[in-house]
Amino acid sequence: MPTTNNRFTPAGFLKIMSFLHLGIAVTPIVLGILFYTQSQGARLNFDNSGDMFMAIVPVVAIGSIFIGDFIFRKMLGNLPKGSSLRDKLAKFQTASMIKFALLEGASLFAIVIFSNTQNLTYIIIGAFLIFYLLLQRPTKDKIERLLDLRGAEKAKFDQLNEPLD
Repeated sequence: MPTTNNRFTPAGFLKIMSFLHLGIAVTPIVLGILFYTQSQGARLNFDNSGDMFMAIVPVVAIGSIFIGDFIFRKMLGNLPKGSSLRDKLAKFQTASMIKFALLEGASLFAIVIFSNTQNLTYIIIGAFLIFYLLLQRPTKDKIERLLDLRGAEKAKFDQLNEPLD
């Protein structure tokens, strides 16, 4: 009797995407908490005189949001019309990982700058990026909407435990 344990299912894809998203989001959260609890004399200071990071960190943060979204949409927009559902999901996973990595990198950058300067402005920027990253959590509905799944593809994706191959 053949088993389907190693087959690619929509439920398995959702589980993998959730796990990857959580893994990427946890790192800056843990590092931020660690650096904040270890900080001494942290202060909120918007005075930018002599602090070049007051310009660099916000630019990196905003850039990571827009560039990540641009790359994500570009990759999904380049899907050939006849692509299989499996190919679409693979492309979605790749595009999502790039987007998540850019947000994680910018938040880690902000958190590391906080640890060096003890300026709470940077950890606030990092927290904002983490919050935005958490909002990007891939759900079944988001995937269906972003991949514009309709008809037979949507029906196939709705059968969570049925293999796609």
